[in-house]
Amino acid sequence: MSVVERIRAANAPGPPEHSVALRVAATWTVGVGVAACAAQGELAPSSALVAIGALVVGSVVSHRRRTRPMPLLKLVLAIVAVVAFWWFFFQISRADGVSNLGAVEGPLAVLFTWIQVTHAFDTPARRDLAFSLVGSVTLMAVAAAQALDMGFALFVAAWAAGMLVGLGAMWGSMSASRPRVTTVALGALMLVVVGVGCLLALPAPSVSSRLVFPSTLGGDVALASPAGLEGTAGGATLPVRAGSPGGPSAVGGYLGFAGPLDTALRGSLGDQLVFRVRATRPTFWVAETFDEWNGQSWLETGRSGLQWRSLSGSSPFGVGPGVAVGAGTEDIQTFYLAQAGPNLVFHADVADQVWFPAPRLFVDRDGNIRSGTSMGPGSIYTVVSSVATPGPGALARASGPPLDAADLTRFTQLPHPYPRVAALARRITARAATTEAKVLALEAWMGRHTRYTTDIPPLPRGADTVDEFLFGNRRGFCEQISTSLAVMLRTLGIPAREATGYVPGQYNPITDLYDIEAKDAHAWVQVWFPGFGWQSFDPTADVAPVNPSPAATIGHDVLGALRRIPLVPSVLVAGALAMLAASLLARRRRPPTPAAAAGRTLERAARRAGLEPKDTESLARIGARLDAAVPPARGEPSASGVAAAAERDAFGGPGLGLLARAGLAREARAVLRRAGRRPRRRAGARARSPR
Repeated sequence: MSVVERIRAANAPGPPEHSVALRVAATWTVGVGVAACAAQGELAPSSALVAIGALVVGSVVSHRRRTRPMPLLKLVLAIVAVVAFWWFFFQISRADGVSNLGAVEGPLAVLFTWIQVTHAFDTPARRDLAFSLVGSVTLMAVAAAQALDMGFALFVAAWAAGMLVGLGAMWGSMSASRPRVTTVALGALMLVVVGVGCLLALPAPSVSSRLVFPSTLGGDVALASPAGLEGTAGGATLPVRAGSPGGPSAVGGYLGFAGPLDTALRGSLGDQLVFRVRATRPTFWVAETFDEWNGQSWLETGRSGLQWRSLSGSSPFGVGPGVAVGAGTEDIQTFYLAQAGPNLVFHADVADQVWFPAPRLFVDRDGNIRSGTSMGPGSIYTVVSSVATPGPGALARASGPPLDAADLTRFTQLPHPYPRVAALARRITARAATTEAKVLALEAWMGRHTRYTTDIPPLPRGADTVDEFLFGNRRGFCEQISTSLAVMLRTLGIPAREATGYVPGQYNPITDLYDIEAKDAHAWVQVWFPGFGWQSFDPTADVAPVNPSPAATIGHDVLGALRRIPLVPSVLVAGALAMLAASLLARRRRPPTPAAAAGRTLERAARRAGLEPKDTESLARIGARLDAAVPPARGEPSASGVAAAAERDAFGGPGLGLLARAGLAREARAVLRRAGRRPRRRAGARARSPR
């Protein structure tokens, strides 16, 4: 066979596919994939509508011409595919190449959509429709790469339903029969099991540093004062005002994001989603740090416009010089804002680089970062941080350049002597030889002797928060607890500062994102260690060292849900369900008619009497054998009579009434009992009798 003949044989159309269900399922799955890409911003909505319309038209045309395919159509479609690939490579070459994930995904979605649309006009055979089903997977994969919430699960469910119908229709077409409902249900169950199994087998997520990171602004408003702390995008022209006892909280509903951190105010945080984070590892995400304590509030000293360094140009903005201390591990975080937020740029520990879509950023001497615009919903920015990861005992042996005299004064400053606080701190750390041991001893004492609550008592006028907290009721939330820990450390001469931001919220194993809610806002203590810089300590929150795997997250959620289920009601419900299942199972095993029930009883009686019924044996014959083997006594029903009544009720003749059927069942049970009373070894006894 020549090369031309081989090519012709490979491109010869297969037998026409007449299954409408298979064709509809193929069109449906591809259409859902196109819609999912549009929902994730990979396709313009208008382009998605045109593509879905073209898919439907192409499917109809292919179905009508399935027995008469157009000879030149494959050539036209091949030319279109080549043009589509040429356009794709041209688009990514204009961007930053394949290293720019954001520049590749959009053209990739367009390419796959273009190929599927053109292919829809030439799907006469089953193998062509199978290609459409498989091709829809690529569209769903492109959309899944940008999915940020569980709303994408609706597209997955719609696509999986179409795929299941398509596979069932394909199986039915191949076997020339309709698939049974149980077969389809079993396929759906297997699909769910395989999907969950793959999810559980996935490792913990990791972020690659070889990509150009995403950044975009949504609803941004330029700020009037450079580096000034401003409010949300809805009111960015107004400076942020700190909360008051009789008024609302500060930016984001949290007191620590509005300049001064007033520890006399009560906290009230809800479940509102603030942003999502994809991170190399979970950690404390810092918004602001404070160095000056006045007895009630934390302040940022010297924060005039001259203290902020302006970063101009374009992404990535270099932040690290003059801020980073020691060698750290690279940590990458991408923040996806779900609510309008202030111009605070969150980061982990020490920020080195920031991908931010604005012409300017501002950084202060302590590494806090602000943007020149506010940020609305949909804003995205990425920060590459340096996180010190000291091993066991490393902080106890910490060595390196100490803080200069000015910074040491800043971070050990106190508004007045704290004799009782200092005495308590010395007593708790009496056996601690190193700075790390002292910090851990104080942290452990705070965890044991204080109560976390947002319902704090009012602070008396002129009173000091730390004195009232440690020597009063010891009730407070993160601000009072962390502030007291920081002041205790400062009385020992240990440099400490207050930090505010967020702790990792609930991890979503589907999107590999942390869902940060308002209630995850937090305040904690940072302590200076030579060679390692500022290290976070917190007696009220525990941050895992690594990202959890999907299996660990799902297992944790399932166990947590099970622990919340009341024991007694759950046992009662489980018992009721077990009884219902047993009843349904017994009903399924029950014979459909009284005659059939009587027949089964006679068969059991025959086996009990040692007479194994044969498959070809009639019920009357079984009854006769039973009467011969176990003759009925006077007044007892005969097996032959029971068999005759059962056959008459089952196969015609005068049917039995309800009372007669009940009597038939009693007589059959009587025959069964009589068969059980048959003397054993009857034949042997006869053999031993005298002649």
